[in-house]
Amino acid sequence: MRHTRRVVTGMACVLAAAVCFGECTSIQPLKEELKNSDAVIIGTVTSSRLVPQSWYAFDGTDYLVHVDQKIKGKRTEEMTIFSEHIENGYDLQAGRQYLLFLSDDYGHWVVNRCGNSGTMDQEEKVIRELVHLAGND
Repeated sequence: MRHTRRVVTGMACVLAAAVCFGECTSIQPLKEELKNSDAVIIGTVTSSRLVPQSWYAFDGTDYLVHVDQKIKGKRTEEMTIFSEHIENGYDLQAGRQYLLFLSDDYGHWVVNRCGNSGTMDQEEKVIRELVHLAGND
């Protein structure tokens, strides 16, 4: 009994540490991520700029993204997406097209690092599943 309690306590500590430090333990199911996202777009990164740390913001990068297609959320031509500079942060590349699942985090659009976002050439399967979920197949 004592050994079991130690093992359970140890596992709880490891899991809590992973959650606290933003580690992805699994990719969120597509249907759940679609429901929980504030916006889902297909967009092309047009530029980026470094954002230094300040009293109201972490250091990171703001990416200006042209919205090629809105899947969910308000229609807009461009969005600024913030990515904090951390070990498993989400880096985007200018000129590349992405499928992005976004959340509004205190006025900043951010990509779910543990989700289904990625470059369009990587996300063909996810796009087919999105079309199926939308009933457009």
